[in-house]
Amino acid sequence: MKSLTISVFLFFLFGALYSQEQFEVPQLTQEQKTEVLYSHMVAYAATGISFAKSQGLSAKDYGKFIGQKFAAFWNPEDGFAMLVNRMMFILAGLHPENEMQIVEQNASGITFKLKNVDLAFKNGPMFDVTYQDFLDCSEGIIAVIAKYMKSSFAHEMTTDGWYVVYLKNM
Repeated sequence: MKSLTISVFLFFLFGALYSQEQFEVPQLTQEQKTEVLYSHMVAYAATGISFAKSQGLSAKDYGKFIGQKFAAFWNPEDGFAMLVNRMMFILAGLHPENEMQIVEQNASGITFKLKNVDLAFKNGPMFDVTYQDFLDCSEGIIAVIAKYMKSSFAHEMTTDGWYVVYLKNM
C-alpha cells in the first residue's frame, strides 16, 4: 500500500512539474527598452507627486524637496555652461520623441523649448496627477538646482504646446 501511495504521489508530482508553462526571457528591441524606461520614469514621478499631494504638499514643494536632494550631485564651480548642457540633456531625455530647439542664447543666458513633454498626460491625469502638477514639480526641482548653481530658472507652456525654458547666469 505504501508503494502505491508513493507511486501515485510521484505521478502527480511529475505531472504537475512538467505541465507548468515554460517561461522565456523577453527579447526587447532598443525602442521597447526606451519606452519601458520612459514609462517607469513618468510613473515614478507621478506616484511621488501623488503621494506628496496626499500628505498635503504641493507638487512644487515636492519638487523643491527633490531639487535639494539632487543639488548634492551638482558642483557650482562647474559653472553655467555645465548647468545648461546637463539640463538640456536631462530635459531632452524626458521622452524619446522630444523635439528641442534653442530659441536664444548669449553670455547671460539661454532660452530653449521642447515639444512633446506632455505626451504621458495626453489622455488626462495619471495617478491623480495632472500635467500642470508634473510641470510644477519640475519647476521646483530645476529652480533649486539653478539657484544652487548660481543661476535662475523660469519656464512656461505656449498655447501651441511648447515647453519653454529660461536659464540665466547670475
